[in-house]
Amino acid sequence: MEAAAAQDLSVMLRVGYTWDYAGRDSVLERYKKLMYDEAVRNAWKEYVGRLYQRASAHDNFCGGFLTWEDFWNFTDSSAGIGKTAEGKALARTAGYTEYAEANYSLEELTEMYGHSIRSYEELYLPGKNSYARKVFYGFYDQFLNEILAVSQTVFPGLSMEVRLDVDPVYHRDGIQEGFMHTSTYPCQNAEYVSAMYSVPMGFVNENERISAEEALEKAPILFNRLRVYSGGKPAYIDQFLFTDNTIGYEHNAQLRDDQKGLYLEGIAPILKNMTMGYGIWTYRDYGDNKLFNSQFGLGAEGWRLSGGSSLAEWEGSNAVLLPSGGSLWQDIGNRMTGTVGQDTFVRFKAESEDSSRVTVKAGSDTRTAEINGSRAVELQFSNCSAGDITISVSSGSPVYVDDIQVYTFVTQGELYNLDGTEGPCIDALRRMNQNL
Repeated sequence: MEAAAAQDLSVMLRVGYTWDYAGRDSVLERYKKLMYDEAVRNAWKEYVGRLYQRASAHDNFCGGFLTWEDFWNFTDSSAGIGKTAEGKALARTAGYTEYAEANYSLEELTEMYGHSIRSYEELYLPGKNSYARKVFYGFYDQFLNEILAVSQTVFPGLSMEVRLDVDPVYHRDGIQEGFMHTSTYPCQNAEYVSAMYSVPMGFVNENERISAEEALEKAPILFNRLRVYSGGKPAYIDQFLFTDNTIGYEHNAQLRDDQKGLYLEGIAPILKNMTMGYGIWTYRDYGDNKLFNSQFGLGAEGWRLSGGSSLAEWEGSNAVLLPSGGSLWQDIGNRMTGTVGQDTFVRFKAESEDSSRVTVKAGSDTRTAEINGSRAVELQFSNCSAGDITISVSSGSPVYVDDIQVYTFVTQGELYNLDGTEGPCIDALRRMNQNL
C-alpha cells in the first residue's frame, strides 16, 4: 500500500487466495469446504475482515471485489462424481439437494436428469452434459451471493466480479441452451458491479478471427445486460481482455492482429458511456510462476538455505547471497501443473563481482550459467515437470540472486513484454486512454 502511495496510485483488492502457494495443503479444498464447513467459513470471514482492516488503514485504499473464478473449481470437480453415494452425500452436505427441493418438483428434475427421481434424497451433482446442470448453476450462483453477503459484513462495500458470459447446458435432444448468471449481478449492497470482458464473448464459431467492427458490436449488448440485471449499478470492467493466448482456449474467437489497434480506438466511447472504468489483466507479460516468496519479501520463508547462504540487501530489497558451495532450494510440490512433455523455464537476476558459475537444478535436470557482473539468467529445461528447484554456486565469487521465476507458460498482453520492452499494442492503448 505504501509503495503504491509513493507513486500516487490507489489500490483496489481482488480478495481471495486461489493462487496462494504457502504451505502444502490444498487451497482448492478450502474453497470447497466454504460451502458446508462452518469452521472454514468463519476462517474465511476472519481473513476477509483482517484484509479490510489492514488495507483500509491506508488513505489510498479504494475497495475490492471477490471473483467467481476463484470459487469455480468446485463446479468442475463436482461434475465428475456422478450418481454415486459420494455424489449424493456431497449434494446434501453442500446444500444442492435443499436448493433443488425449494425450486423444482420431482417431475421437473426427472425430466432434467433424464431418469426417474423418486425423492430428493436421490439427487446427486449432475455432470456437464446433463440438462440438470442448469439446476447446479442456479444453486452455485446462490452460494456466490451468500459468500459475498457474509464477506460484506466485514469488508463494507465489497463487490464481486460476476460472470458475464454464459454457460452451455444441453437438452436430451442435443439442443444447447445458455445459462446466464444474472442473479449475481446486483452484488448485494455493493455500490458497483465488477466483470471480466473479453473479445470472444458473444461469438460461438470455433477458431474465428474477427474484425474490430464485429467485436465492437457485441460489447454494448453485454454491458447493457450487466446494467439492466444489476439494477443500474455502475460497472467496473476489472479484466479487459482484447487479446488472450491462454492454453486450452485457442479455439475462442480472436481479433485479427491488424484489427487490435482499431478495436482499442473504437471501444473507448463504449467504455466511457457504459462503464466506470477498466483494468488490464496482463499489463506486462508474465510466466505462471510456481514459487512461493520468489522475491524474498517474506525473508527466507518457503526456502531452504545451506552452505553459508544468507539473506542480504541488494538493489534496495531482499535477496539471497550464495557463496561458493552455497545453495537455496524450494519444494514446488504439486504446483507444477500443465501438459505432459512441456518445457520448464527458470529466470532470475544475479550479480557477482568476479566470474562465478551458477548451477540450476529443476527436478532431475541441471543447467549452468556464468555470472560476471550483473545479468538476467534465462534457462530452458526441455520435457521437464520439476517438483523442486535448487540454485547453487559451484565455483567463483559469491552471487546475489533475486526475483526467481519457474514457469511453463508466458501470458501475453501485447503491452509490455516479459523483459519490460514495449509490445505491439501499447501505443494504441495509450491513445485509448487519452480518449477516455
